[in-house]
Amino acid sequence: MDPELIVDEAINTGERRLIVISGKDSLEIASEIANIWLSKREGRLLIATHMGVDSDRVSVDDATSIDFDQTEEVLGGTWDLLIADLSHQFRANDIGRLIEVVRGGGLAILTIPPVEEWINSMTEFQRRFMVPPFESRGVRQLFKSRFLRSIGKRGTFLLGEEVRGELCGRVSKERVPIERTGDPLFDLCATRDQQRVLRSIFDAFKGGKRAFILTANRGRGKSAVIGIALSLIMTRSKVRNAVVTSPSIEGVQTIFNFLMKGLDAQGVSYEPLVREGKIIALRFKGKSVFYLTPESAAEVEVSLKVVDEAASIPVTTLFKFLSGGFTIFSSTIHGYEGAGRGFSLRFLGRLRKSGIPHAEESMDEPIRYPPEDPVERWLYDFLLLDAEPGDPPKNLEAIYREISLDSISEEYLRKFYGIYILAHYRNRPNDLATLLDAPHHFARSLEAEGEPIVSLHLAEEGGLPNSLLEDMVRGMRDLPGHMIASRIVLHYSFKSFGKLRGWRIVRIATHPELQGMGFGTRALAEVEREAREKGVDWLGAGFGATEDLLRFWVRSGYHPVHISPSRNAVTGEYSVLVLKPLSEEASKLTEEVLKEFKRRILASLHDVYFSLNPMVARLLLKSKLYGGKAKLSTSQRNRLLGYVRGSYVYELASDAIHEIVRSYFWQGRDCLTPREEAILVAKVLQGKPWETLKSRFGVKEPYELLREIVSNLLSCLDGLRDEA
Repeated sequence: MDPELIVDEAINTGERRLIVISGKDSLEIASEIANIWLSKREGRLLIATHMGVDSDRVSVDDATSIDFDQTEEVLGGTWDLLIADLSHQFRANDIGRLIEVVRGGGLAILTIPPVEEWINSMTEFQRRFMVPPFESRGVRQLFKSRFLRSIGKRGTFLLGEEVRGELCGRVSKERVPIERTGDPLFDLCATRDQQRVLRSIFDAFKGGKRAFILTANRGRGKSAVIGIALSLIMTRSKVRNAVVTSPSIEGVQTIFNFLMKGLDAQGVSYEPLVREGKIIALRFKGKSVFYLTPESAAEVEVSLKVVDEAASIPVTTLFKFLSGGFTIFSSTIHGYEGAGRGFSLRFLGRLRKSGIPHAEESMDEPIRYPPEDPVERWLYDFLLLDAEPGDPPKNLEAIYREISLDSISEEYLRKFYGIYILAHYRNRPNDLATLLDAPHHFARSLEAEGEPIVSLHLAEEGGLPNSLLEDMVRGMRDLPGHMIASRIVLHYSFKSFGKLRGWRIVRIATHPELQGMGFGTRALAEVEREAREKGVDWLGAGFGATEDLLRFWVRSGYHPVHISPSRNAVTGEYSVLVLKPLSEEASKLTEEVLKEFKRRILASLHDVYFSLNPMVARLLLKSKLYGGKAKLSTSQRNRLLGYVRGSYVYELASDAIHEIVRSYFWQGRDCLTPREEAILVAKVLQGKPWETLKSRFGVKEPYELLREIVSNLLSCLDGLRDEA
């Protein structure tokens, strides 16, 4: 295959072409192809390598060079040519980002050593899978094999020891020319899609809608049009302040950049506030637009808010934005960030049922390349970015399947992985690579009529040698890959737990149309059966603690044993680990861990976990333990009895009430309703003000309600009412 023919086809069709070059001189050949392209037209070249290794072998003038660790920083930029050397680093996330910055008519050139050498070597990403005691198994190399198999399809070429791929001419749709309106803001738009959405946002704002929902695949210019929309609303309305938010400050830079372009187009001067190279606020004509984290942005009172990459923010936080004013939500549906389709189901589904006035739009037309560009199709297929489950089977008689990742069909894998994409998980391409390659990760499913209806991704943990455990207990070493085992050894100093063998359930998700029918619980039971048969000591999981998710695990017999000391900066959730012992030794150790965990939680709710959702806190304390009987002095008993009878106010008996509430949760009793338990957590253990109880629980008279709950509690705790 003559590379110049590929270059000509890309330039003449206006589409992108992907070239993978294998061999010892792959970078030199990549340079030659890039120079052929540059001899025919002017353009920009982006070079990506691992820590600059071999970058000097690329002989092209005026190129931008980055490390793979910097790929997030180039998002929003556009280049005509990409040369990425995958010899030493091959991360799926990087591929997803880098391919998207190449404009139509350009080339994405990926280089590797000779194929056999590459397949038999480990990249830096794969080295993190080699954790004890699993090193001897070796990396499976299924993700590299998947990559090589994908090359040769329409618009992609393999050059080297083997040559694959054929010229195919133009396959994309013609781009409809944009209309020039004479309005400087509408003329800033790059596509008709952007013009339509800009008009829709302004109409929704003027029409008194509470929310505008914008969804699009990556590369459609949604952040850009939101920035232009901000300049439109801020300059043509009485809005004085607006807040923009995203899981990271980097996520809103494109919005700020196009806000400034919109102001420039209208001749409005402005003053950006920059911190560590990032714009965090913009002031103009007595008005301001500023960045806040999602949690803070949800609470602040301004009349205009923008939430970018909303799929990465908890649904409960998203609904807080709807309390007043006008909010623009945007989310990537199919892209390397993942979670977008789940956002459509979870947030949009609830919003549509809520009756809150809102408008919705989607964007289809790419900014950098024509619609139906073949390289975009390759990327989505390779990384399963748009994978979806199949139609739910009619016969729901389910069977448990041990999946062989070496021989799984592409169709089954897409449906298996598609269940995750539509579930509550924030999926990234690296997750697919980890499942396929990590020697201690494996897959299971619950299927009906041969179709996966529950997908399970699991990882082996534990079985650690004494030498490592000694270092861990002394705090000298953490151990990646052993999320649960390492936390229990490090935080509770139970060295012997690290010797036990466990299975961590990395992900479990049920087909979206079959949720709430018990299939997730059935799948966990099947995993437990298999684990017991294979002599596994414990099962566990780690996740961001929401009430629904934690309730599912607690109901399935799992015990919360760890909570992170702070919230996740992106999701706003605390991370929780849950554990279910299977062997006798694991049961004994788990009971000791639970005692330490409950001591920590009960002593920290008024301080470290003051902001923790009381409904989540009560679930953290549901595990049953012996002992913990309330110890009351004569004075405390008398004041407690006086409080229950109405003679004393809460404040006079609070110490005694705290003692019996602590005893109730230590023992894991079930005498009270979930709402009553949450009220006890909020007032007695967290020390929330009475006004908070009124607003959070919708209680008009919290004083009398708490008295009633404490009275019920006394009846529950053995002999306490009689003693009092």
